[in-house]
Amino acid sequence: MIKNERGSTLVVVMLMLMVFTVLGLAIISTSIGGAKRTEIREEQVTNDLDAIRHLNEAVAYIKETINQEFNIKNPDMSIRAYQNLIQDDIIDNKYQYQIANISNTYETINESEDFTRVLQVTSGNYTQKVYITGMPSFLKYAVGSRGTLTLNGSTYVEEGNIYASDKIIIANEAKYIFNGDDLVEKTTFPSVASNKSLLFLENENIDLCNYNCYSEKTKNNGSFHSLKLENLDDAFDPTSPTYSKDNTEFVEVDIEKTFKEKLQTAGFVDDNANPYNMDINQMIANGRSRSSVKLITSFKDIDNDPSIEGYLYVSPSQEDTYIEIDNLTLDKSKWLVFDGNAIIENIGRDPMNVSANILVTGDLTLRGAINFNSTIYVFGNTTINNVDIKGLNDGELILMTQGQLEIARINKFTEDKSSIKAYLYTNQDAEVYAMGSYLYVEGGIFARGNLEVNAYRGSAEDEGTGIKFTDNDNETASRLIIKNNKKLFMNQEQGLPKINQLEVMTDLMKKE
Repeated sequence: MIKNERGSTLVVVMLMLMVFTVLGLAIISTSIGGAKRTEIREEQVTNDLDAIRHLNEAVAYIKETINQEFNIKNPDMSIRAYQNLIQDDIIDNKYQYQIANISNTYETINESEDFTRVLQVTSGNYTQKVYITGMPSFLKYAVGSRGTLTLNGSTYVEEGNIYASDKIIIANEAKYIFNGDDLVEKTTFPSVASNKSLLFLENENIDLCNYNCYSEKTKNNGSFHSLKLENLDDAFDPTSPTYSKDNTEFVEVDIEKTFKEKLQTAGFVDDNANPYNMDINQMIANGRSRSSVKLITSFKDIDNDPSIEGYLYVSPSQEDTYIEIDNLTLDKSKWLVFDGNAIIENIGRDPMNVSANILVTGDLTLRGAINFNSTIYVFGNTTINNVDIKGLNDGELILMTQGQLEIARINKFTEDKSSIKAYLYTNQDAEVYAMGSYLYVEGGIFARGNLEVNAYRGSAEDEGTGIKFTDNDNETASRLIIKNNKKLFMNQEQGLPKINQLEVMTDLMKKE
C-alpha cells in the first residue's frame, strides 16, 4: 500500500514538472516570438518613416526645381524648354527619386501647349501626386482688382471671395447713365451670402460713404471716411464677408505674351521661334504666307482641315467684322484670328452658338443671346451690351482683354435675369453697370487696374423720361449677382493665359 502511494506521488510530481516545463517553454517561445514581432514591427516603422522622408524630399525637390528654374530664372521659358526641364531635371533627377510623369492619363492636359503637369512620386509603399499648374491668382475671387475696387450699391456675392490690392471703396449710392445723363440712385450696401466668403485686402484700406457720395459722376471726397476692419459690418447689408490676408504671392497673367503664344500655336510662326521678341503685326503678316494658316473672307470657309492650325479672317474693308453665321465651330486645338475689330452679335430669335478659341487684335463687342464654349483674347477694349451668355455643351466663355472692359445695359428694364457664364478679366480698368439691367455672373469679374461696380437692389422701370426704382430689402433682389466658379478655366486648358510663375500643389499621400 505504501509502495503504491509512493508511486502515485512520483507520477504526480513528474506530471507537474512536465506541465511547468511546457508552460516555461511556452512563455520562452512567446517572449522570443514577441521580441521577433517587435523587431519586425520596428523595422516596418523604420521603413515607413524612411519612405515618407524620401517622399517629402522628392516633393520638396520638385517645388524647389520649379521655383528656381522657372519662377526665378526663366518665367518666359518656352514649352519645349519646359518639357526638357521636367524630363531632365525632375524625372531623370540625379538623386534617384522615383518620379513619373502621368500627365498623359488626363485628357484635358496637352503637354505640347500648356504648362500643367501631374507627377507621381513613389517611395516604398507610399505614393503622392504632385500638380504643377499655371493657374492665375485672380481665379480665386468672384470680384476683384489689383488696383482700387469700388462697390457702389448692392452687388450680391452668392459664392466666392472679394479681393482688392490698393483699396476698397464702398457706397450705398450707385451711378448710372440714362439718355446720356450721368445720374445717381441711393440704394443699399453690398452683401455676401455667408460670412464664409472672404475679403482679401492687401493694404487694409477701406473708404465708406452712406450719404451724398456722388454728384453725377464726381466723387464727393468729403463724404467718404476711412473704416476700420473691426467695423466691416457697417459696409455690408445684411451680411459682411470675413476679412483675411493672403500671404501667397499673387500670380499675374501677361495677355500680350499669351496672345503671341497663341499665335504661335495657330501656326503663324515656327514652333522653335521665340514669339515674345516679335511684334504682333509682324506675326500676323508672317501668318498670311504660311501653309499652316488659312485666310478666310467668310466664316463658312472654316473647314477644320487637319493640316490647318489657324484661320485668319481677312476683312474686305477696314470696317468692323461681323460673324454672319449662327453656328461657329472650330476644333479646340486651332485658333480663329481677327485682324482688327470684331463684333459677335446675334439679332435672331434663337441663340448663336460659338465653339471656338478666338484672338482679336482690335476691339471686341458682344451683343445678343450667345452660347459659348470658347476662350477669347482681345488686344484692344471689350464692350458687353445687351447679352445673354450661356455655356454651350457644358462649356463657358473665358474672356481676357488687354484694354478696358465695360459691361452695361444688359437686359435693361426687365425682371428676367440675364446670365453670363464666363470669367471676365481685363489688364486695365473695368466698369460694370447693373441698374436698369439684371445680371447673373457665374464665373467672376477681375481687373488688373481699377474695377468699379454699380448695382441696384430692387426693380427698375423705364418711364421714358427716367427710371423708376423700387427698392427691396432682400439681398437676392440685387440686379447684380456673382457666383465664383473656378472650374471654368479647367474646361479651357488650351486657352490658359501666360503667367509669371507656376504653382506646385500636392495630393494626399497614399499607402499601397
